[in-house]
Amino acid sequence: MRLKTFSAKTMKEVMALVRDTMGPDAIIVSVEQARKGGSVRVTAAVEQGLLPQRPPKAPRPRPSPAISDERRPQRARSRPFDMAELKAAIAHHGFPFALGERVVELAARHDAETLAEALAAAFESLIGFAPLALEAPRPLMFIGPPVASKTVSLAKLAAEAVVNGRPVRLITTDTVKSGGAQQLEHYGTLMETEVAVVDEADALAKAVSGAAPLTLIDTCGLSPFSLDELERAVRLLKAADAEPVLVLPAGIDPLEAAEMADIFARMGARRFVATRLDGARRYGSLLTVARGGRLALAGMSRSPYVAEPLETPTPMRLARLVATLPSAKAAARIKERIS
Repeated sequence: MRLKTFSAKTMKEVMALVRDTMGPDAIIVSVEQARKGGSVRVTAAVEQGLLPQRPPKAPRPRPSPAISDERRPQRARSRPFDMAELKAAIAHHGFPFALGERVVELAARHDAETLAEALAAAFESLIGFAPLALEAPRPLMFIGPPVASKTVSLAKLAAEAVVNGRPVRLITTDTVKSGGAQQLEHYGTLMETEVAVVDEADALAKAVSGAAPLTLIDTCGLSPFSLDELERAVRLLKAADAEPVLVLPAGIDPLEAAEMADIFARMGARRFVATRLDGARRYGSLLTVARGGRLALAGMSRSPYVAEPLETPTPMRLARLVATLPSAKAAARIKERIS
């Protein structure tokens, strides 16, 4: 394992240095900040053979259109909004008709100056927000369909706990997918945290025995429409007495997402993490998941980098995401670059 220390004026700048130099698999070991507006110092670790082979001045990738638009000066969002803007946002993100009408109704009740403020007021009434903490009375089992970024989301929470000096216990039941357990074991090695690999309910019950401030259990991707896969997941949940946390990527069909959320809610899920926000431009599914499954939003991820923690969800953060529509110029730039 190789350790390296980076310094910069802001946390954002120093995290960019970590990613560019050590790659997305880097784990943050410590963070130090001078008291009076000084620089931020971060120590990161990565396995010796995983350092990225990049040219000295490789250009950083362009952000997605949604992120580019969100980084525009705040002045661009401060103009008073009208109902046409609200309905345009609802149409763009694919809200089902009844949900869209409800959002309009709730937003109209508030004397908001901006579209984001109106949406935030509506979202606060419509859905719940229950962020993941660095301690939990029961083990947290991350569940969801394949390619939902469950392992990365779990590793983000584990890395945040390690950085803050909190003990964490890592367990994976992902023995079905090729390389599934190895992925979490790799992250555990970087965090100097042992990962228990189990594949049966009895073994999982033994692995979670004993007190631990935070126990995180990874699972293989499962189809919500496969009874066999759901039954296996339920057996593991009962054996561990774990809280299931649904992980779903943004950008999927809103109605399909609502059906999935309802199925996972029947398994006991009460919270969900929205991932891959950087790879989507339509976020209607976030609302339909929360409404269809009666699930509270527990975390948001717009980056595949483990060093960047899950974002704490708030009504305003979600509102800004929905209020930021991709511009025609941004779309034209993408088409020009790939043509």
